[in-house]
Amino acid sequence: MKSRFNWLSALVGVFFFIVAVDIFAQPIASVISLSLLFGILAFIRAIMVTVGAYRARKVGAMTSNWWILSVVFDLIIAFVFTFRIGIGVGTIGILFAIWFIFDAITELLSARMVGPVSRGAFWVALIFGALSLVLGIILLFSPLMAATVLVYVIAFYFLIFGITLFARAF
Repeated sequence: MKSRFNWLSALVGVFFFIVAVDIFAQPIASVISLSLLFGILAFIRAIMVTVGAYRARKVGAMTSNWWILSVVFDLIIAFVFTFRIGIGVGTIGILFAIWFIFDAITELLSARMVGPVSRGAFWVALIFGALSLVLGIILLFSPLMAATVLVYVIAFYFLIFGITLFARAF
């Protein structure tokens, strides 16, 4: 079996590596970009939660209306981070922590819905929801650290992901 070089994997890996280096070199610009990215992701999350709640309600699995508050909060976050960049950047740590807490609570409540269907999914949702809640509370009390660390965590992720993709090309 002849092994072929995967150009797409190599190119995407190099791209992620370059983005990681750029984030390390320009953390302030990265926080601004992160604000825009969070806005887009919050909007996508609102759509996903709405679709998920609709599907759950359709099969009779929905027992809570907590998702409505989660969607409203996600849409507010989307607006602030996308259209009020100064406010988004200035409060990125606090808003990220609050968003983390709300999504953790939503995850914990969703554990109840998946419990009757899958015990494994129940425990995964419960454990990750609880861990997310604890992390959200920690971030809430140190927003500057949260914003700073967040940028570097993303840079490290891009760096590792880029190297991994590049290595897979061979």
